[in-house]
Parts: sequence; structure tokens; C-alpha cells
Amino acid sequence: MADPDIAFYGFTPVPRDPDVLFDGHPTASGDRPKQDHFKVTDFPLPDSPVVRQVKAFVEKELAEQTVNHSHRVYVYGVALVKTHFPEWSYDLETYYLACLLHDIGTADRFLSTTKMSFEFKGAIVARDLILKVGGVEDQADSICDAIIRHQDIFVKGGNITMIGQILQLATILDNVGM
Repeated sequence: MADPDIAFYGFTPVPRDPDVLFDGHPTASGDRPKQDHFKVTDFPLPDSPVVRQVKAFVEKELAEQTVNHSHRVYVYGVALVKTHFPEWSYDLETYYLACLLHDIGTADRFLSTTKMSFEFKGAIVARDLILKVGGVEDQADSICDAIIRHQDIFVKGGNITMIGQILQLATILDNVGM
């Protein structure tokens, strides 16, 4: 019997290489990929005690521009999945938390205290925070994994978690428009 938390928390493996992920895809490949029209109401933000505590933490630690980037990454990722991968199933709260926390390692308080990359330091901070504020371990682990790998762009071969791929693609889209 399969563990339902694998799909729920976004651990389902998908191709890591976007060229493989989108190769021959009916709505995302070619020179005219599908572009759905959305309204802001199509992207309600998850709201739970865990989300509220994490959001307050992020807003205290990160610059407003980085917090805004995190929200765009959430919207872009959800839109991308709705448009091109509607069959994908994952917890929106877990994805939103990953978006809020994916750059937490760039906060002065954390970046100045480590020799690790901001992704690794941020992933550790995020995992600890999620557990501290009442998130479950599978959720914390999914977020941690996604943050560690969110800058592994242009890596060929293998898989990445669904949450990790969505975060990676949406981050690239917001950062460089790819």
C-alpha cells in the first residue's frame, strides 16, 4: 500500500530536466505554449496557523521585494500547474510555505552565520521553523528538499519532487522570465 503522504506533500517524482518534462507536452511544447487567463481570485493563499506564523517570520526577516518575489513564485507555480499539469496533485499549503521560505537563507541573520549556500542554510532554517510552529515532518521535509534543490537549474537527468519542480520552474520564471 502506497503512502498517501508522498503525493499529498509533493514527493511524487517528476523529471528534473525541463526539456524532458516538457518534451512533446501537448500544452507546453512548441513555439506557442498554452497560456490560460487567470484572475487574482484564482489563487487564494492558504491560511492556517502554520502559514500565519511562517508568513510573519518571513516578513520580519526578508526584504519586501523578496517577500513579493515569493508570492509571485506561488502564483506562477500554481498557474503553471493548472495550465500544463492539471493532473498533478499536491498540497497547496505545502507549496505556499516552500515559496514563502525558499529564499530565507538570504536573510542577513542566516547568511552571515554560515559557510553553506543560502539554499542549504535556508532549507535547514525552514525545516526547523515548520516543525516548531506545528507543521508535520513530511511537510517540513518536502519544503526542505524543495528549497535545497530550487536553484539546481539546467541539471540533466534524474527526478525531482513535484513541489521542488514547481518551485524551481516558478522561481526561474520570476527571476529571468524563462
